[in-house]
Amino acid sequence: PTAPTAPTAPMGSGEAYPRTPPTVDTLALIVTRSCDLDCDYCAASKRDLQLDADVAIRAVRGFAARGGRRVRLTGGEPTLRWDTVEAVLREADRLRSGDQPLTVELCTNGRTLDPGRRRTLDRSWIRLTVSVDGTPDVQRASGRTPLPELAGLFSRPTTTVTQTLSPPLAHRGLDGLIHIWELGARRINVLPVYYTRWRAEELRDLDEALAGMAEFLRPRVADGRARVRNLERRGTVPLFADDLTVDVDGRGYRTNLVLADRVTGPLLPRLRVDLDDPAPIPGDLADSLRRLLPPAVRRSNRRVDAALDRFVAAVRAPAPAPRRRRGVRPRRLEFHLSYACDNHCQFCSEDDRLARWRSAPVTAREVRRTLSSHARAGGDHVLFTGGEPTLHPALVHALQLARSLGMRTAIGTSGQRLGDKTFAARVLPYLDELSLSLHGADAASHDDATGRLGSFEQLMAARGHAAALAPHLPVAANAVITRRNVGALPEIVALCAEKRIDRLLVSSVAPEGAALRRYRQLVVPLERWRDLAPEAVARGDDAGVRLRFFGLPLCALGDARVRSNDLYYDARVTVERSRGPRGSVRLGHVVTRYPRRGRRWTRRCRPCRYREVCGGVFRAYVERFGDDEIRPIQG
Repeated sequence: PTAPTAPTAPMGSGEAYPRTPPTVDTLALIVTRSCDLDCDYCAASKRDLQLDADVAIRAVRGFAARGGRRVRLTGGEPTLRWDTVEAVLREADRLRSGDQPLTVELCTNGRTLDPGRRRTLDRSWIRLTVSVDGTPDVQRASGRTPLPELAGLFSRPTTTVTQTLSPPLAHRGLDGLIHIWELGARRINVLPVYYTRWRAEELRDLDEALAGMAEFLRPRVADGRARVRNLERRGTVPLFADDLTVDVDGRGYRTNLVLADRVTGPLLPRLRVDLDDPAPIPGDLADSLRRLLPPAVRRSNRRVDAALDRFVAAVRAPAPAPRRRRGVRPRRLEFHLSYACDNHCQFCSEDDRLARWRSAPVTAREVRRTLSSHARAGGDHVLFTGGEPTLHPALVHALQLARSLGMRTAIGTSGQRLGDKTFAARVLPYLDELSLSLHGADAASHDDATGRLGSFEQLMAARGHAAALAPHLPVAANAVITRRNVGALPEIVALCAEKRIDRLLVSSVAPEGAALRRYRQLVVPLERWRDLAPEAVARGDDAGVRLRFFGLPLCALGDARVRSNDLYYDARVTVERSRGPRGSVRLGHVVTRYPRRGRRWTRRCRPCRYREVCGGVFRAYVERFGDDEIRPIQG
């Protein structure tokens, strides 16, 4: 069916669900057996058959006369017979004008709902159940309507969004849930696929996905922001509802299990009923159905249903306290969350990785695994970086999850989405630190460095939103200094003071990616830093901005060497995309205890008194310019 409404039945433990007694308060009309999609997991039998509109109207009238309250239009895809849908809506509207408390629910994939049809459905007594497959890429692959086009439907208070979890894509379940939530869905139905075989690995993926989805939904259900239909009802058999049903031939059945008549054909004579006097659902229906299924499918059904039971129990249960243990891993986590960025910085050290992994975005499952693992190992701090972390669709969820695990949170950002006040209001409450990438003192110099017009204006807007919405949030800046903007360093310090940014990390060019290819043209010579750094520190101290320096040996900082970031470096775990065994894509982690990435000591460093705490000079610098500028600090 397009959007099933009773997604589970007692084939698992059954303990998590309140058993809804079979009732006849809902009439399901199978408007058509046709569908404009061909989902390989669909259990419904498709044929080119439609329900006659006059038959549908007579069934609705009789049902309403007996006190029925809800009419459900299903299929197939019922909107393919819009004339019948409209006829039922007109009849329901007429009956309601006579004080009949009748509502209509339309189950649809949304593909044919043009603006005119949406206006027709925009009435308080009409409910929608819209089925989706998950994330935008999955939705496109299955030929469904792009998710953004459905956002107007999702945000309606009378719409329930059914998210399907199929065997090969179950691991993307949390990503899909986050996407539909971001698009406004607040009434949600989770539907793992039944009546098909799941492999053991797929069932493990389903369990993990449902656990993550339960974590996401639990606080939102508790405070009333979300409703989950799985918590409210269940049917006698998996997937299908205990609704009095009229099939396309006009015959009445005691459940919409008739939709799967190619499988359940032997049961149908027992399910036939008189619409005026429907008999109870046979008590052995679930057992009878099980006997019709192949053994592998029967076992899969039980496992899937038990997983859904655990999901429901987890959504209802109070959040468990995070488990922690003292370990040898560093407490700080640097998480490369996003491999997308709209800037084109001339000194970007990440652009090779962005190009390599843009098509393999970090999934919400990986976010959950990484943060949970870090917390269990005793980690208490996470910095989300990239790429541009605000472009990742799961950023808000990642921040919330990190907070729930007892971590302090930070992001390093160019301000791209934080320039949007609505988005900033969602992110800032979950931040303990904010670091802005500031590479010029005005729009001309900053936009030149980032390669994107408007980036400075966006960054300043982000700073303004932080000041207004989170006035006590510590805000820092990171400035990468090249030969093109080195003269503007005093003005950058002054701008930080003006914008109440009290910490500035001044970074030398890190020779990776685009920065490595242009390194000779970009990097500021070490000799120049000896006068530049002390002067900048003095200006910063006078203005109330504390400076530190990254990527430079202590001897290059002159009298400002005590402001070297090497002296304050915290050991960390860096998590980023990498290749695994046999070319697989994974998240790899590297433990870095000292600030020596890409850096080395030279022979000139041997007598230096600070050698053990200084990370040295970048190898690329020595290869291009030699080490004559190294001045060991002695005495």
